[in-house]
Amino acid sequence: MASANSPLSNRTRVVRLVVSWLLVGIGVPFLVRAELGLAPLDVLNSGISEVTGWSFGLCFMLDSLLFFAIGGLLGARLGWACVVGSVVIGPIINLVLSAIPDQEALAVRIPMLAAGILIIAIAICLVVSTNLGPGPTEVVMLGLVYRGLGIVPARWISDGVPVVVGALLGGALGVGTIVFAIGMGPMVKFGLGRLGYRTATSGSSTTRLSSPVGPTAVPPRMVTRRMRRSAPP
Repeated sequence: MASANSPLSNRTRVVRLVVSWLLVGIGVPFLVRAELGLAPLDVLNSGISEVTGWSFGLCFMLDSLLFFAIGGLLGARLGWACVVGSVVIGPIINLVLSAIPDQEALAVRIPMLAAGILIIAIAICLVVSTNLGPGPTEVVMLGLVYRGLGIVPARWISDGVPVVVGALLGGALGVGTIVFAIGMGPMVKFGLGRLGYRTATSGSSTTRLSSPVGPTAVPPRMVTRRMRRSAPP
């Protein structure tokens, strides 16, 4: 049965959610082993850890709570998967990291970076489409979209702010981080459009992202002409 907040069946939503967790658990280790730059939120986590001496895991939990709170205040819908995902993904990342050895050759690390970013983009699109609760930066992105920003600028802000703040605090910043922060917005917009996802905006119901899939709208003038032709004399 489909949820009132989503046209997808509950089974489809849960399957997409689990797949997205698995993909994040694979994509993040790819970025780590590429050693060309962490994901934007991890730059912030590493920066705060550098300044405070707190563990990376503690910084991740605190930053996640902060981002969830900001996204919620902006109008994003929080869900149970926000918390559960933060707990489940960690062990998956550790498991995959243990299976991928360190890489020295740049010819291997660059494709790993590209693959990691692509995998994470797919995971983001899947988890957002479930409406069950995405990750911290996705919640902020959706909150900004709710306030009227487009997907791309909203994603640039939700990724860009932790990059800038984290870098100022001495976080681990690399060229891969910049590629991630710039490229993720267009990738997420394209993916959500292909999935037919509708974004909630303040003051309106929902806005469907542009997608090549779906029926073509009939211009109002053409509708009027058809009505006139079908009207009895």
